[in-house]
Order: sequence, then structure tokens, then C-alpha cells
Amino acid sequence: MKIQDLLPQYLYQQKKLTLPGLGTFELNSAINVYELKEEGWPENTITFSPNRNATLSDELLAYIVQHTGKMKPLAFSDLESHLSNGVQMLNIGKPFPLKGIGSLTKINNGDLVFHQGTPALEKIDSINTDHVKDRTAEQDEINEIDFTHSPEKSSKKVIIILASVLAVALIAWAVYLAMPKKQTADVTEEPETTQQDTLAATPPAVTDTTATKPDTASRKPDSIVVAPTPVTVTPSGTFQLVIQQFKSKALAQQKFDVLKLRGHNVELKMKDSTRYQIILNVNRPLSDTTYVRDSLKRWYLWKSYLVK
Repeated sequence: MKIQDLLPQYLYQQKKLTLPGLGTFELNSAINVYELKEEGWPENTITFSPNRNATLSDELLAYIVQHTGKMKPLAFSDLESHLSNGVQMLNIGKPFPLKGIGSLTKINNGDLVFHQGTPALEKIDSINTDHVKDRTAEQDEINEIDFTHSPEKSSKKVIIILASVLAVALIAWAVYLAMPKKQTADVTEEPETTQQDTLAATPPAVTDTTATKPDTASRKPDSIVVAPTPVTVTPSGTFQLVIQQFKSKALAQQKFDVLKLRGHNVELKMKDSTRYQIILNVNRPLSDTTYVRDSLKRWYLWKSYLVK
């Protein structure tokens, strides 16, 4: 089912429909829409209360998921796209038609005016949605974006990357094991040689013996300081990705709130007076940018790009 077909059916059943960024439609509870004839319905059967700060209800989102068979992110994206197209039509002076409900028109002062339409009498109660439940429940268990999985087990690119990382790790580990042993041998041999030379060349006098001690002490720290620091293999860092942009602040805030509730590390920023961006903070090395973007596109259909 399409979004434009589901919205009137939801209004007929629940008697109330709230669209984010637009407002609320209410159906006269005394009227049974399905008993009306197709030519129309009484005046003021549906009333509209504009509210630019209106948000999406969980009940409407669940209704769309149930009757489209899509996961919540995709269902939300479909509704968001439908409303965004309608807002664009309003901004250029054209009416925004809502099937089975009516149409909205923006007047000169920016207010929205509602014109009641004709009913859409097609019922959708008989749709079998048993196959949707398992997919929805499975998606609800994903509380955060997980980049630890392998995108494609047979991917040559992944195999090459893993082989390269393993080779670097083995080389670094070999260097780490080899260098400390060599350095320890140098440190232990030098003090013995220095001590033997001192005893052979210097008479057994108190003053001469004390004079050689600072020399020996000064050489030992020097030889220890020369020891190289082991190579650190694991990189660290963070970067930011723009995952979505909106022209409406209300829609951007709605999307932001949904992502925050799911535990995602996101920020809402105003790019300019007409664009609002949702930015995802990724706690991974910058070299993983391509891998993370591919994962976002595969799982959420987000065409993200790096924040410079």
C-alpha cells in the first residue's frame, strides 16, 4: 500500500490524523464514512487545525509499518518524502492534495487553508500482515548502528584489507620482539666492560674510584634511553558524517528525536537559513569512512558524506 492510500484509512479508523509539520485532521465521530456514497459527505465532516510543530505519533508509524511490510526507518522515510513533496507544492503556490481527505492551500500570509474532499471507500482491514511482524520485531532489536559485521563475506576488497592489516600486525610484532632483546644485550655488556677497564687502569685509591662512578652511571641511562618505542598498530580517531538534510526544521527535529531515542550519537545543525543537517558522530578511524558510508547506505539507505 502507498502512503497516500493509508493516510485516509487511518483517519477513518482513528478519527484523528496528525501530519508532522502541517497539523491535525479530525473526523466527525458521528459519521460512518463507509456508509457514505462516493459523491461526497456532509459539510465539515473533516476539520483541520494547522500546527507547524506537530510531530509523528508512534501509532501512525506502526500503522504504516503494518500495512506496507517495511521496516520502521523505510516507512518513516516514505512518509517524510510524501510530506516533503507536498510542502514543496505549497511553497510554489500549488495545492497539496490528500486522497480521501481533501487538499491544503497556502495563502499569502503563509497560513494553510483546508478544503474538504471526497471519501476513499477502499477498506484495507483484510490485508494479511503476519509476515511483517517478524521483520519489525527483528528491526526493533537493533538499537545502534553496528559496523563490526562483514559487509560481504565473498568480497575481495574485504579480504585484501584484512590480509594487509594482519601482515602489518605481524611485522610490527616481530620488530617489537626483536628490538628489546638486542637492546638488553647492549646494556648488560657495556657496564661490565667499563668496570673492567676502570679496575685495570686505575690504582686502588679512593679518589680515583669515585671519579669513575659518575662516568659509569652516565653511560647506563644513555644506553637505556636509546631503546626505541614499540610501534602502535591500532589507529584511533573520530569523524562526522552528514546522513540527512531537511528544508523544514520540524521534520529535521522529528528525525533527530527518533534517532536519539534509538541511541544513535547524532547532532542537529543548521547549515543555513533553508537547510538543516543531521550529523552522525562515528568513533572510528578516518580510514574507515568508505566502509561506514557503505554500511549506512546498505542498512538505512542514507547517502551520507564526510563533514570537512
